[in-house]
Amino acid sequence: MALAKYSPGSVWYYAPNKAAPILFIILFALSGAMHAWQTIKHKSWRTTILLPWASLLMVSGFAVRLAGAYHTDNLAYLIASTVLIMSGPPVYALINYFILGRILYYIPYLAPLHPGRVATTFVGLDAVCEILIGNGAWRMANSTMTDAQRQVGANMVTASLSLQAALFGAFGLLSAMFHRRASAAGVLTKDLRTVLVVMYVSATIVTIRCIYRLVEFIMGWDSEIYKNEVYFWIFEACIMFINTALLNTFHPGKRLPRSNSVFLARDGVTERRGPGWADDRPWLVTVFDPFDLWGLIRGRDKQTQFWDMTDAELERARAEKERNKRGVLKGLVDPLRLWGRNGYIGKHFVKKSNRGNTHVDRDVSKTEEMKSADRVRSDVV
Repeated sequence: MALAKYSPGSVWYYAPNKAAPILFIILFALSGAMHAWQTIKHKSWRTTILLPWASLLMVSGFAVRLAGAYHTDNLAYLIASTVLIMSGPPVYALINYFILGRILYYIPYLAPLHPGRVATTFVGLDAVCEILIGNGAWRMANSTMTDAQRQVGANMVTASLSLQAALFGAFGLLSAMFHRRASAAGVLTKDLRTVLVVMYVSATIVTIRCIYRLVEFIMGWDSEIYKNEVYFWIFEACIMFINTALLNTFHPGKRLPRSNSVFLARDGVTERRGPGWADDRPWLVTVFDPFDLWGLIRGRDKQTQFWDMTDAELERARAEKERNKRGVLKGLVDPLRLWGRNGYIGKHFVKKSNRGNTHVDRDVSKTEEMKSADRVRSDVV
């Protein structure tokens, strides 16, 4: 059967291959199970926790595609398969953002950008990509809609893919800046080099897949790319499996510290534990000001730098962070961090209270001094 041959009554245009989905269901399921085991083994929750989820999305998408291969006239299978499979690669891209953020936490003094802002910026924009894909893919795949409605869906997907491409470019630039600085400083360990190379390869794979989808949607539904299934299996299924298998083989959780508070000293050998370079602003503020421009103007980052502290100073900084740590309940009740000692509003009341206490202490001290002087005079008399 020619993969590009038209199949009458098929919403796919062709009759989807029945064997290939089974193969990729097995491959991605094995990869996802291994990712789950590796994440648990290395306790790399903050870095690789989404890898099993990405594999599950791909497995689900291929499973629905397999069902659609036996019911080629069922539009629901086409829509569900398209949405699920197209949602997987952005999650793999998200993993690369987490990996870069963890690397920057590990060598904070060479970070071009605050590590926490790598997450808030790229993750936030990646979420926009997912929303655009989720809303656009089903419209684009729904042949019961008018051409204009389907074109709106295609435009949403194209916008999402274009945004992804821009993110990959910014991500590559940021990574290259850090890599150059770390190489010049002589602090790139073997493990870090491995993680960086794997991250570059993974980002390149996701970018190639993104370009394939962009070309497909720009050329339209009558194009050779859309009508020929072989392109899908090569540029969607095969290369994304290569990507997930690569991350299995060189799992980043094995080569990066588990905690954001662990950092590499400037000698490139000694690992130290600090308070962590946290962005203590409310999450809503980080969404509207991911680069903390106001903080950069005020020199907030310089005030929070800790990597040149002594061990005693680091110990005090960790203790201070622990005292100021907010619980989950406080975060839910006051997500904007308005109240409390360090809240945007509460800290002003604390200052006034402290000033009032200072005045009271001074008055008490003066009274005690006067009483002491009276006692001295009485003794003299």
